[in-house]
Amino acid sequence: MMPQPENARILIVDDTLQNIQVLGTILREQGYQLNVAQNGKQALESVQKVHPDLILLDVMMPEMDGFETCQHLKADPETADIPVIFLTAKIETDDIVKGFELGAVDYVTKPFNATELLRRARTHLELSQLRRNLEQLVDERTEELAATNRIYSHFVPREFLLILEHDNILGVQLGDQVRMDMTILFSDIVSFTELSEKMDPGENFRFLNAYLSWVSPIIRQNGGFIDKYVGDAIMALFPGDADDALQAAVEMQRAVTQFNADLANGPLPPIAIGIGLHTGSIMLGVIGEAERMDTTVISDAVNVASRLEALTRRYEVGILLSEDTLKSLPEENEFNVRRLEKVQVKGKNQPITVFEAFDGDAPDLLALKQKTRPDFEEALELYYKRQFTEANLRIAQILAVSPADKVVHLFQQRIALAIANGVPADWTGIEILTQK
Repeated sequence: MMPQPENARILIVDDTLQNIQVLGTILREQGYQLNVAQNGKQALESVQKVHPDLILLDVMMPEMDGFETCQHLKADPETADIPVIFLTAKIETDDIVKGFELGAVDYVTKPFNATELLRRARTHLELSQLRRNLEQLVDERTEELAATNRIYSHFVPREFLLILEHDNILGVQLGDQVRMDMTILFSDIVSFTELSEKMDPGENFRFLNAYLSWVSPIIRQNGGFIDKYVGDAIMALFPGDADDALQAAVEMQRAVTQFNADLANGPLPPIAIGIGLHTGSIMLGVIGEAERMDTTVISDAVNVASRLEALTRRYEVGILLSEDTLKSLPEENEFNVRRLEKVQVKGKNQPITVFEAFDGDAPDLLALKQKTRPDFEEALELYYKRQFTEANLRIAQILAVSPADKVVHLFQQRIALAIANGVPADWTGIEILTQK
């Protein structure tokens, strides 16, 4: 007995009982399982109940001939892949061609040779099994590739790949790059070094992962993606509108308030984060060498965002943004922003104007900053006009209403120094910072 595909089931479709009996005897001797139909309609009903591995189909039958039956089989996705061998006395070339056009895999003429028929049946059963095996392998490999891409997306953001016009990590090449305008968000935990000294390495990792699990989803929910984590710091990019980035920053500050509530019963103190935002042209691309590549962002705009984040310590505020980001916001927006001052940060020749967004502040402080914002802006104008006494008076009035406003305290100290020591003739009020 020649080897056969395991548990192969064959459907015989013929309107002549004698033909069915002969075929049945030959096929059963080879270990095949059989089903029988005597016309096309019965065949179509049979394949819905028991899915055969092969169909031997007569052409000339009443009600529905073999050609029409084959056409129905191939039109149904559930039966289209079942191999069909026409078994008929019709030997005209046109009939044979028509059978193949309808999707048959072979054509055996009557009277048939049993050995030839068995060989053809076995071949097509094996080919069908090989096709199914190949499809399964392709499905498995496709799922493996999808899983790999999902894993890679944890390390290389999918948004980064799409910007580089790649569907997956496999297409990335050294030197891929693109220039576009984006808003960069930098955030960092204030005084994290001191905090980390109170924890062992394992506790540090658990703490950071817990914190990042709170704030990172906010970035994605507002249309941004995380370019990298550097310890407790986050660098995120927002390809869309600048207000997406500012909204994310505000929500991150509020999330930290909730995170601190979770810390309240533990040994660690509450944390604060600083966030810097800047909008500008950046280069995204792939750098490195053949054996080690990395996606990165190269731009002076990145440095500005980083400097703004560092300046949050100076002013003791939560969110700072550049004038470029402010100008990129829609004219009609509901954010609470106030101008602070012009500074020349380390590594920059041109000064930048710094603005504070205070929507993430505690409700009481937020309300007081809203109330005193006109007076604060007037105090700044007086300060830059060298009217220090008047500016100091206005600052004192603000602090009488809002004593917890750290920025106002900073300007009070600065004005006091200007009154006590005077200022140079070429004084512009621009603060030149020598440290990052």
